[in-house]
Amino acid sequence: DFRTEDLPLMVFANWRGFSGGQRDMFDEVLKYGSQIVDAFVAYEQPVFVFIPPCGEIRGGAWVVLDPSINSSVMEMYASSGSARGGVLEANGAASVKYRVKDLLKTMHRLDDCLISLTTKLHTCTNEKEKAEIKESISGREKCLIPVYEQIAVQFCELHDTPGRMKAVGVIERDVDWPHARSYFFWRLRRKLAEFDLRKKMVDAAEVGRNIKALSPKDASAMIKKWFVETPGMDASLWNDDKVMLSWMANNHADLEQKVMQLTKECVVQEVFAAMTAGGNTAQIGSAGIVEGISRACDSMTEEQKEQFKKMLKDTLNL
Repeated sequence: DFRTEDLPLMVFANWRGFSGGQRDMFDEVLKYGSQIVDAFVAYEQPVFVFIPPCGEIRGGAWVVLDPSINSSVMEMYASSGSARGGVLEANGAASVKYRVKDLLKTMHRLDDCLISLTTKLHTCTNEKEKAEIKESISGREKCLIPVYEQIAVQFCELHDTPGRMKAVGVIERDVDWPHARSYFFWRLRRKLAEFDLRKKMVDAAEVGRNIKALSPKDASAMIKKWFVETPGMDASLWNDDKVMLSWMANNHADLEQKVMQLTKECVVQEVFAAMTAGGNTAQIGSAGIVEGISRACDSMTEEQKEQFKKMLKDTLNL
């Protein structure tokens, strides 16, 4: 419904996926998850996915909300500090990546008491003393296992923090919860203005079959190029939403002119491709262009015809 009405979408995400058990399969959780993915693929307005404080995205929920589903419109953010995100929870990742044998190796590498006992065991020759040392080592290991298990879980949880998610590129940035409303207000205003401009650019490029279609991401890259080329602007200011909005407002006429120039360039390329294709294609294309000009002239007023003739003379040096 939101897509049909061209409305932006804000998702506050706090889901731990699905268990994959009999009940979830009976309730068709996986089926409805795939329908959400299909809806995101077709979405054309801005989509913000925000992990709130103490929220988390895990398992299948992460797959459904991954911004790579439709990277031209989707962006993911996380609340600073307490938000978490990842396919596996920290406990599950620790049980898979940091098993008991790995914990024991870590203990013997870090714990001074175990290092000392191991050294004594290797140098001891008395069998009775060896047995006592082994028993001491076993007791020390049992004592340390719960502590090291907690450390392993905390270590795995560090990979799910907003800072780490930003480092690997799965979120745009972390947002402080007290400032989230203000941030998303300006972000949404900027995105709506940017989407409106790039839609005009995409439509401008749809003039024929010989011109490569301009994708929304290509259009955004072109807008960024125009932004950086403006005196006083640089790439570091591109993500400043207030600066971007101010730039678009102050350069509205120039941007409209650039869109018109883009349309003109696409038409030029289409006509050039039709007239220089070679063989019968070029002849047919040239004849079609002349016929199209003739029909257009029939619908023009006398004043428009005179302007068109003057344009032809000036351009072709007739």
